[in-house]
Amino acid sequence: MPPIQKTWAGVVLALWAASAGAQDTAPPEPVPPREVEVPPAVERSPVRTGWRVQGLPLVNYNSDEGLGYGARLMLVDRGNGTERPYRMVFVAQFFQTTRGVANHRLFLDAPRFLESRWRLAASVGIINDRFSPYFGLGQRAGYTAAYATCADRGTLSTNPDVCPDNPDFRGLRYYTYDQRTLPSIMLNGRRQLGDSPWQLEVGYRFRLTDVRTRYGADDLGQARESLLEEDIRAGLVGGLGEERAGGLLRLRSGEVNAGVILDLRDNEPAPVRGMFHEFALRGAAPATGSAFTYGGASLNLRFYHPLFTERLVAALRLFGDVVAGDVPFTLLSTFTGIEWREGFGGIGGVYSARGILKNRLQGKAKLLGNGELRWKFLSVEPGGQRLDFTLISFFDAGRAWTDPRFRDATTTLYGAGGGLRIAWEENFVVRADYGVSPRDGTTGFYLDFNHMF
Repeated sequence: MPPIQKTWAGVVLALWAASAGAQDTAPPEPVPPREVEVPPAVERSPVRTGWRVQGLPLVNYNSDEGLGYGARLMLVDRGNGTERPYRMVFVAQFFQTTRGVANHRLFLDAPRFLESRWRLAASVGIINDRFSPYFGLGQRAGYTAAYATCADRGTLSTNPDVCPDNPDFRGLRYYTYDQRTLPSIMLNGRRQLGDSPWQLEVGYRFRLTDVRTRYGADDLGQARESLLEEDIRAGLVGGLGEERAGGLLRLRSGEVNAGVILDLRDNEPAPVRGMFHEFALRGAAPATGSAFTYGGASLNLRFYHPLFTERLVAALRLFGDVVAGDVPFTLLSTFTGIEWREGFGGIGGVYSARGILKNRLQGKAKLLGNGELRWKFLSVEPGGQRLDFTLISFFDAGRAWTDPRFRDATTTLYGAGGGLRIAWEENFVVRADYGVSPRDGTTGFYLDFNHMF
Protein backbone atom coordinates (compact mmCIF):
# COMPACT_ATOMS: atom_id res chain seq x y z
CA MET A 1 0.00 0.00 0.00
CA PRO A 2 1.35 3.49 -0.79
CA PRO A 3 2.32 5.82 2.05
CA ILE A 4 -0.46 7.52 3.96
CA GLN A 5 -1.14 10.93 2.43
CA LYS A 6 -0.49 14.03 4.46
CA THR A 7 -4.18 14.94 4.73
CA TRP A 8 -5.11 11.67 6.46
CA ALA A 9 -3.64 12.55 9.86
CA GLY A 10 -5.62 15.77 9.90
CA VAL A 11 -8.80 13.98 8.89
CA VAL A 12 -8.51 11.38 11.66
CA LEU A 13 -7.80 13.91 14.39
CA ALA A 14 -10.48 16.29 13.15
CA LEU A 15 -13.01 13.47 13.02
CA TRP A 16 -12.28 12.46 16.59
CA ALA A 17 -12.20 16.02 17.93
CA ALA A 18 -15.40 16.97 16.20
CA SER A 19 -17.43 14.51 18.23
CA ALA A 20 -15.92 15.60 21.54
CA GLY A 21 -18.80 17.73 22.68
CA ALA A 22 -20.77 14.77 23.91
CA GLN A 23 -18.74 11.64 23.40
CA ASP A 24 -17.15 10.01 26.39
CA THR A 25 -15.92 6.74 24.93
CA ALA A 26 -12.71 6.04 23.06
CA PRO A 27 -12.69 7.31 19.50
CA PRO A 28 -13.42 4.59 16.96
CA GLU A 29 -10.51 2.99 15.21
CA PRO A 30 -10.27 4.78 11.87
CA VAL A 31 -10.69 3.01 8.57
CA PRO A 32 -7.72 3.50 6.21
CA PRO A 33 -8.37 5.85 3.30
CA ARG A 34 -8.88 4.59 -0.21
CA GLU A 35 -5.71 3.35 -1.81
CA VAL A 36 -4.69 5.55 -4.71
CA GLU A 37 -1.80 5.39 -7.09
CA VAL A 38 0.61 8.25 -6.42
CA PRO A 39 2.57 9.31 -9.53
CA PRO A 40 6.34 8.99 -9.05
CA ALA A 41 6.79 12.70 -9.70
CA VAL A 42 4.63 13.67 -6.71
CA GLU A 43 6.63 14.47 -3.59
CA ARG A 44 5.53 12.30 -0.68
CA SER A 45 5.14 13.61 2.86
CA PRO A 46 7.74 12.49 5.40
CA VAL A 47 6.66 9.99 8.05
CA ARG A 48 5.76 11.73 11.30
CA THR A 49 7.34 10.24 14.42
CA GLY A 50 7.63 11.04 18.12
CA TRP A 51 5.58 13.47 20.18
CA ARG A 52 3.62 16.42 18.81
CA VAL A 53 1.26 18.98 20.36
CA GLN A 54 -1.93 19.72 18.45
CA GLY A 55 -5.03 21.74 19.18
CA LEU A 56 -8.48 21.78 17.62
CA PRO A 57 -11.61 23.91 18.18
CA LEU A 58 -14.96 22.32 19.04
CA VAL A 59 -18.17 23.87 17.75
CA ASN A 60 -21.69 22.47 17.38
CA TYR A 61 -25.33 23.48 17.87
CA ASN A 62 -28.65 21.87 18.70
CA SER A 63 -32.03 23.19 19.79
CA ASP A 64 -31.91 21.53 23.22
CA GLU A 65 -28.46 22.63 24.39
CA GLY A 66 -27.73 25.73 22.33
CA LEU A 67 -24.39 26.66 20.78
CA GLY A 68 -21.52 24.45 21.91
CA TYR A 69 -17.96 25.72 21.93
CA GLY A 70 -14.59 24.71 23.28
CA ALA A 71 -11.26 23.19 22.34
CA ARG A 72 -9.10 20.12 22.62
CA LEU A 73 -5.38 20.20 23.31
CA MET A 74 -3.73 16.91 22.29
CA LEU A 75 -0.30 15.48 23.00
CA VAL A 76 0.15 12.81 20.35
CA ASP A 77 2.83 10.11 20.33
CA ARG A 78 3.28 8.67 16.84
CA GLY A 79 6.09 6.32 17.92
CA ASN A 80 8.24 5.26 14.97
CA GLY A 81 5.57 6.37 12.50
CA THR A 82 4.15 2.93 11.76
CA GLU A 83 1.44 2.90 14.45
CA ARG A 84 -2.01 3.86 13.21
CA PRO A 85 -3.63 6.19 14.04
CA TYR A 86 -0.99 6.87 16.74
CA ARG A 87 0.81 5.07 19.55
CA MET A 88 -0.81 7.08 22.34
CA VAL A 89 -2.59 10.38 22.85
CA PHE A 90 -3.30 12.55 25.91
CA VAL A 91 -6.17 15.01 25.58
CA ALA A 92 -7.36 17.98 27.61
CA GLN A 93 -10.87 19.05 26.63
CA PHE A 94 -12.91 22.16 27.44
CA PHE A 95 -16.46 22.14 26.12
CA GLN A 96 -19.67 23.89 27.13
CA THR A 97 -22.86 25.26 25.62
CA THR A 98 -24.90 28.43 25.90
CA ARG A 99 -27.65 26.51 27.73
CA GLY A 100 -25.66 25.27 30.68
CA VAL A 101 -24.22 21.95 29.44
CA ALA A 102 -20.51 21.30 30.02
CA ASN A 103 -18.14 18.38 29.47
CA HIS A 104 -14.57 19.11 30.61
CA ARG A 105 -12.29 16.10 30.52
CA LEU A 106 -8.78 14.65 30.60
CA PHE A 107 -8.45 11.66 28.31
CA LEU A 108 -5.96 8.93 27.42
CA ASP A 109 -6.24 6.65 24.39
CA ALA A 110 -3.74 3.85 23.67
CA PRO A 111 -4.75 1.74 20.63
CA ARG A 112 -2.07 -0.90 21.37
CA PHE A 113 -1.66 -0.65 25.13
CA LEU A 114 1.77 -1.97 26.21
CA GLU A 115 2.20 -3.48 22.74
CA SER A 116 -0.83 -5.74 23.32
CA ARG A 117 -4.01 -6.24 21.27
CA TRP A 118 -5.97 -4.23 23.83
CA ARG A 119 -7.12 -0.70 23.12
CA LEU A 120 -7.25 1.18 26.43
CA ALA A 121 -9.17 4.39 27.06
CA ALA A 122 -9.31 6.26 30.37
CA SER A 123 -10.82 9.62 31.26
CA VAL A 124 -11.76 11.78 34.21
CA GLY A 125 -13.93 14.83 33.94
CA ILE A 126 -16.78 17.12 34.94
CA ILE A 127 -20.24 16.89 33.39
CA ASN A 128 -22.70 19.68 34.09
CA ASP A 129 -26.32 19.95 32.95
CA ARG A 130 -27.77 23.07 34.53
CA PHE A 131 -31.24 22.52 33.05
CA SER A 132 -31.52 18.76 32.76
CA PRO A 133 -34.99 17.79 31.48
CA TYR A 134 -37.46 15.68 33.43
CA PHE A 135 -40.93 14.97 32.00
CA GLY A 136 -42.03 12.15 34.30
CA LEU A 137 -41.91 8.35 34.15
CA GLY A 138 -44.11 5.75 32.48
CA GLN A 139 -47.70 6.71 31.73
CA ARG A 140 -47.27 9.90 33.73
CA ALA A 141 -44.67 11.25 31.32
CA GLY A 142 -46.05 14.21 29.44
CA TYR A 143 -45.27 17.61 28.04
CA THR A 144 -47.50 20.68 27.96
CA ALA A 145 -45.64 23.64 26.50
CA ALA A 146 -47.80 26.19 28.30
CA TYR A 147 -46.69 24.93 31.73
CA ALA A 148 -43.15 26.28 31.20
CA THR A 149 -43.62 29.05 28.60
CA CYS A 150 -43.79 32.77 29.20
CA ALA A 151 -43.61 35.21 26.29
CA ASP A 152 -42.52 38.09 28.53
CA ARG A 153 -39.78 36.68 30.73
CA GLY A 154 -39.11 40.11 32.16
CA THR A 155 -42.21 39.80 34.32
CA LEU A 156 -40.79 36.70 36.02
CA SER A 157 -38.08 38.69 37.80
CA THR A 158 -40.81 40.09 40.04
CA ASN A 159 -42.77 36.87 40.53
CA PRO A 160 -41.37 33.71 38.89
CA ASP A 161 -44.65 31.85 39.42
CA VAL A 162 -46.90 34.19 37.44
CA CYS A 163 -46.91 34.89 33.72
CA PRO A 164 -49.63 37.50 33.03
CA ASP A 165 -50.41 36.23 29.53
CA ASN A 166 -50.42 32.52 30.43
CA PRO A 167 -52.82 31.29 33.14
CA ASP A 168 -51.48 27.72 32.79
CA PHE A 169 -47.93 28.75 33.66
CA ARG A 170 -46.28 26.65 36.40
CA GLY A 171 -42.75 27.97 36.26
CA LEU A 172 -40.02 28.38 33.68
CA ARG A 173 -38.06 25.55 35.37
CA TYR A 174 -41.03 23.24 35.87
CA TYR A 175 -39.54 20.54 33.62
CA THR A 176 -35.89 20.84 34.65
CA TYR A 177 -33.42 20.21 37.46
CA ASP A 178 -29.72 20.94 37.98
CA GLN A 179 -27.14 18.15 38.02
CA ARG A 180 -23.36 18.15 38.23
CA THR A 181 -21.13 15.08 38.03
CA LEU A 182 -17.67 15.43 39.56
CA PRO A 183 -15.82 13.24 39.02
CA SER A 184 -16.97 11.25 36.03
CA ILE A 185 -14.41 8.44 35.60
CA MET A 186 -14.31 6.00 32.72
CA LEU A 187 -12.00 3.05 32.05
CA ASN A 188 -12.57 1.01 28.94
CA GLY A 189 -10.73 -1.78 27.13
CA ARG A 190 -11.40 -3.40 23.77
CA ARG A 191 -9.66 -6.11 21.81
CA GLN A 192 -10.29 -7.99 18.63
CA LEU A 193 -10.85 -11.71 19.00
CA GLY A 194 -8.24 -13.27 16.73
CA ASP A 195 -8.71 -12.28 13.10
CA SER A 196 -12.50 -12.27 13.40
CA PRO A 197 -14.80 -9.24 13.25
CA TRP A 198 -15.74 -9.85 16.89
CA GLN A 199 -14.45 -7.63 19.71
CA LEU A 200 -14.53 -8.02 23.48
CA GLU A 201 -15.13 -4.98 25.68
CA VAL A 202 -14.77 -4.48 29.42
CA GLY A 203 -14.97 -1.31 31.46
CA TYR A 204 -15.77 0.60 34.62
CA ARG A 205 -17.63 3.87 35.18
CA PHE A 206 -17.81 5.90 38.37
CA ARG A 207 -20.03 8.94 38.84
CA LEU A 208 -20.53 11.25 41.81
CA THR A 209 -23.51 13.43 40.94
CA ASP A 210 -25.02 16.33 42.88
CA VAL A 211 -28.63 17.20 42.08
CA ARG A 212 -30.57 20.33 42.96
CA THR A 213 -34.30 20.23 42.31
CA ARG A 214 -34.92 23.95 42.88
CA TYR A 215 -33.42 27.04 41.22
CA GLY A 216 -32.68 30.41 42.71
CA ALA A 217 -33.98 33.81 41.66
CA ASP A 218 -30.99 34.40 39.39
CA ASP A 219 -32.16 31.46 37.26
CA LEU A 220 -35.83 32.54 37.39
CA GLY A 221 -36.65 29.56 39.57
CA GLN A 222 -40.24 29.30 40.71
CA ALA A 223 -41.33 29.14 44.34
CA ARG A 224 -43.70 26.24 43.69
CA GLU A 225 -42.55 22.67 43.11
CA SER A 226 -41.12 21.43 39.85
CA LEU A 227 -42.45 18.25 38.23
CA LEU A 228 -39.52 16.28 39.64
CA GLU A 229 -40.27 17.54 43.16
CA GLU A 230 -43.94 16.65 42.73
CA ASP A 231 -43.04 13.09 41.70
CA ILE A 232 -40.52 12.69 44.53
CA ARG A 233 -43.09 13.84 47.08
CA ALA A 234 -45.61 11.38 45.58
CA GLY A 235 -43.12 8.52 45.93
CA LEU A 236 -42.89 7.95 42.17
CA VAL A 237 -39.12 8.44 41.89
CA GLY A 238 -36.54 6.12 43.44
CA GLY A 239 -32.77 6.11 43.42
CA LEU A 240 -32.52 9.46 45.19
CA GLY A 241 -29.27 8.84 47.02
CA GLU A 242 -28.13 10.82 50.04
CA GLU A 243 -29.96 14.00 51.01
CA ARG A 244 -27.70 16.85 52.04
CA ALA A 245 -28.11 20.41 53.25
CA GLY A 246 -29.63 23.03 50.98
CA GLY A 247 -31.91 20.62 49.08
CA LEU A 248 -28.93 18.82 47.57
CA LEU A 249 -29.09 15.13 46.61
CA ARG A 250 -25.82 13.24 46.20
CA LEU A 251 -25.79 10.09 44.05
CA ARG A 252 -22.74 7.81 43.85
CA SER A 253 -22.64 5.04 41.28
CA GLY A 254 -19.84 2.73 40.22
CA GLU A 255 -20.61 0.10 37.63
CA VAL A 256 -18.67 -2.55 35.76
CA ASN A 257 -19.63 -3.47 32.22
CA ALA A 258 -18.70 -6.08 29.64
CA GLY A 259 -19.90 -6.97 26.20
CA VAL A 260 -19.21 -8.21 22.71
CA ILE A 261 -19.22 -6.35 19.39
CA LEU A 262 -19.66 -7.63 15.85
CA ASP A 263 -18.45 -5.03 13.34
CA LEU A 264 -18.88 -5.80 9.63
CA ARG A 265 -19.13 -2.22 8.30
CA ASP A 266 -17.22 -1.45 5.13
CA ASN A 267 -16.39 2.08 6.31
CA GLU A 268 -16.88 3.05 9.94
CA PRO A 269 -17.61 6.81 9.58
CA ALA A 270 -19.99 6.43 6.60
CA PRO A 271 -21.02 2.81 5.97
CA VAL A 272 -22.56 1.74 2.67
CA ARG A 273 -23.09 -1.90 3.58
CA GLY A 274 -22.57 -4.16 6.56
CA MET A 275 -23.70 -4.19 10.15
CA PHE A 276 -22.63 -3.29 13.68
CA HIS A 277 -24.08 -5.15 16.67
CA GLU A 278 -23.28 -4.81 20.36
CA PHE A 279 -24.56 -6.68 23.42
CA ALA A 280 -23.46 -5.23 26.77
CA LEU A 281 -24.09 -6.02 30.45
CA ARG A 282 -23.56 -3.75 33.43
CA GLY A 283 -23.85 -4.02 37.19
CA ALA A 284 -23.33 -1.92 40.31
CA ALA A 285 -23.02 -2.81 44.00
CA PRO A 286 -21.18 -1.56 47.10
CA ALA A 287 -18.20 -3.70 46.03
CA THR A 288 -17.89 -1.59 42.85
CA GLY A 289 -17.94 1.69 44.79
CA SER A 290 -21.65 2.31 44.27
CA ALA A 291 -24.27 3.44 46.75
CA PHE A 292 -26.85 1.67 44.58
CA THR A 293 -27.29 -1.96 43.57
CA TYR A 294 -28.61 -2.62 40.08
CA GLY A 295 -27.95 -4.53 36.88
CA GLY A 296 -28.80 -4.03 33.25
CA ALA A 297 -28.34 -5.07 29.65
CA SER A 298 -28.45 -3.37 26.29
CA LEU A 299 -28.65 -4.51 22.68
CA ASN A 300 -27.59 -2.23 19.84
CA LEU A 301 -28.30 -3.43 16.28
CA ARG A 302 -27.29 -1.48 13.15
CA PHE A 303 -27.77 -2.39 9.51
CA TYR A 304 -26.58 -0.68 6.30
CA HIS A 305 -27.56 -1.70 2.76
CA PRO A 306 -27.34 -0.01 -0.66
CA LEU A 307 -30.57 0.29 -2.66
CA PHE A 308 -30.06 -0.15 -6.43
CA THR A 309 -26.84 1.87 -6.24
CA GLU A 310 -24.15 2.55 -3.65
CA ARG A 311 -25.16 6.21 -3.72
CA LEU A 312 -28.48 5.38 -2.03
CA VAL A 313 -28.15 3.67 1.36
CA ALA A 314 -30.78 2.46 3.81
CA ALA A 315 -29.62 2.56 7.45
CA LEU A 316 -31.43 1.15 10.48
CA ARG A 317 -30.67 1.20 14.21
CA LEU A 318 -32.59 -0.66 16.92
CA PHE A 319 -31.49 0.00 20.49
CA GLY A 320 -32.99 -1.61 23.58
CA ASP A 321 -31.98 -1.15 27.22
CA VAL A 322 -33.28 -2.76 30.43
CA VAL A 323 -32.12 -2.20 34.00
CA ALA A 324 -33.43 -3.57 37.30
CA GLY A 325 -32.82 -2.73 40.93
CA ASP A 326 -32.19 0.50 42.81
CA VAL A 327 -31.11 2.68 39.90
CA PRO A 328 -30.11 6.36 40.36
CA PHE A 329 -32.93 8.33 38.77
CA THR A 330 -30.42 10.41 36.83
CA LEU A 331 -29.49 7.26 34.86
CA LEU A 332 -33.08 6.41 33.85
CA SER A 333 -32.70 8.48 30.71
CA THR A 334 -29.47 6.84 29.58
CA PHE A 335 -28.54 3.82 27.51
CA THR A 336 -25.30 1.90 27.92
CA GLY A 337 -22.69 0.44 25.60
CA ILE A 338 -19.31 1.48 24.30
CA GLU A 339 -20.68 3.81 21.63
CA TRP A 340 -23.26 5.60 23.79
CA ARG A 341 -22.40 9.11 24.89
CA GLU A 342 -21.87 9.69 28.60
CA GLY A 343 -24.28 12.14 30.20
CA PHE A 344 -26.20 12.85 27.00
CA GLY A 345 -28.31 9.75 26.49
CA GLY A 346 -32.02 9.20 26.57
CA ILE A 347 -34.89 9.14 24.07
CA GLY A 348 -35.09 12.56 22.48
CA GLY A 349 -32.41 14.87 21.18
CA VAL A 350 -29.42 15.10 18.91
CA TYR A 351 -28.12 11.54 19.42
CA SER A 352 -31.34 9.54 19.68
CA ALA A 353 -34.65 10.97 18.39
CA ARG A 354 -34.63 14.19 16.43
CA GLY A 355 -37.54 16.62 16.78
CA ILE A 356 -38.33 15.16 20.22
CA LEU A 357 -37.19 17.12 23.27
CA LYS A 358 -34.00 15.93 24.95
CA ASN A 359 -34.60 13.07 27.44
CA ARG A 360 -38.33 13.28 26.75
CA LEU A 361 -38.84 9.58 27.62
CA GLN A 362 -37.06 7.69 30.38
CA GLY A 363 -37.49 4.62 32.53
CA LYS A 364 -35.96 1.28 33.49
CA ALA A 365 -36.79 -0.14 30.05
CA LYS A 366 -36.35 1.77 26.80
CA LEU A 367 -36.65 1.02 23.11
CA LEU A 368 -35.34 3.28 20.35
CA GLY A 369 -35.55 2.93 16.57
CA ASN A 370 -33.95 5.06 13.85
CA GLY A 371 -34.30 4.71 10.10
CA GLU A 372 -32.52 6.78 7.45
CA LEU A 373 -32.33 6.97 3.67
CA ARG A 374 -29.02 8.49 2.57
CA TRP A 375 -28.66 9.74 -1.02
CA LYS A 376 -25.20 10.86 -2.09
CA PHE A 377 -26.20 13.25 -4.84
CA LEU A 378 -22.91 15.03 -5.51
CA SER A 379 -19.17 14.29 -5.29
CA VAL A 380 -16.48 16.82 -6.17
CA GLU A 381 -12.71 17.03 -5.72
CA PRO A 382 -11.62 20.67 -5.33
CA GLY A 383 -7.84 20.88 -4.90
CA GLY A 384 -7.61 17.09 -4.94
CA GLN A 385 -9.72 16.77 -1.77
CA ARG A 386 -12.88 14.69 -2.14
CA LEU A 387 -16.17 16.14 -0.85
CA ASP A 388 -19.40 14.12 -0.85
CA PHE A 389 -22.81 15.74 -0.36
CA THR A 390 -25.62 13.52 0.93
CA LEU A 391 -29.29 14.25 1.52
CA ILE A 392 -31.11 12.19 4.14
CA SER A 393 -34.64 11.56 5.27
CA PHE A 394 -35.21 10.00 8.68
CA PHE A 395 -37.80 8.56 11.02
CA ASP A 396 -37.02 8.17 14.75
CA ALA A 397 -39.27 6.60 17.38
CA GLY A 398 -38.98 5.63 21.03
CA ARG A 399 -40.85 4.25 24.01
CA ALA A 400 -40.04 3.81 27.71
CA TRP A 401 -41.40 1.74 30.59
CA THR A 402 -41.29 2.56 34.30
CA ASP A 403 -40.02 -0.91 35.25
CA PRO A 404 -38.25 -3.78 33.46
CA ARG A 405 -41.42 -5.89 33.38
CA PHE A 406 -42.67 -3.67 30.53
CA ARG A 407 -45.69 -2.34 32.36
CA ASP A 408 -46.82 1.27 32.60
CA ALA A 409 -45.44 2.29 29.22
CA THR A 410 -45.16 5.79 27.86
CA THR A 411 -46.86 6.71 24.63
CA THR A 412 -44.67 5.99 21.62
CA LEU A 413 -43.20 9.24 20.35
CA TYR A 414 -41.75 9.74 16.91
CA GLY A 415 -39.93 12.40 14.97
CA ALA A 416 -39.32 12.74 11.25
CA GLY A 417 -37.41 15.09 9.02
CA GLY A 418 -34.42 15.49 6.76
CA GLY A 419 -30.88 16.71 6.66
CA LEU A 420 -27.62 17.18 4.82
CA ARG A 421 -24.25 15.45 5.23
CA ILE A 422 -20.95 16.81 3.93
CA ALA A 423 -18.12 14.27 4.06
CA TRP A 424 -14.44 15.10 3.53
CA GLU A 425 -12.46 12.14 2.16
CA GLU A 426 -15.36 9.86 3.25
CA ASN A 427 -14.32 10.07 6.91
CA PHE A 428 -14.86 13.57 8.33
CA VAL A 429 -18.67 14.03 8.29
CA VAL A 430 -20.59 17.23 9.10
CA ARG A 431 -24.31 16.78 9.64
CA ALA A 432 -27.26 19.16 9.75
CA ASP A 433 -30.73 17.77 10.63
CA TYR A 434 -34.18 19.23 11.16
CA GLY A 435 -36.87 17.12 12.82
CA VAL A 436 -40.53 17.49 13.81
CA SER A 437 -42.43 15.56 16.48
CA PRO A 438 -46.18 15.88 15.67
CA ARG A 439 -47.51 14.44 18.94
CA ASP A 440 -45.72 16.97 21.17
CA GLY A 441 -45.67 19.72 18.55
CA THR A 442 -41.93 20.22 19.00
CA THR A 443 -39.13 20.71 16.48
CA GLY A 444 -35.35 20.54 16.59
CA PHE A 445 -32.37 21.67 14.54
CA TYR A 446 -29.03 19.90 14.97
CA LEU A 447 -25.61 20.85 13.60
CA ASP A 448 -23.02 18.32 14.62
CA PHE A 449 -20.40 15.87 13.37
CA ASN A 450 -20.55 12.23 12.25
CA HIS A 451 -23.63 10.27 11.29
CA MET A 452 -25.96 9.72 14.24
CA PHE A 453 -25.34 5.99 13.81
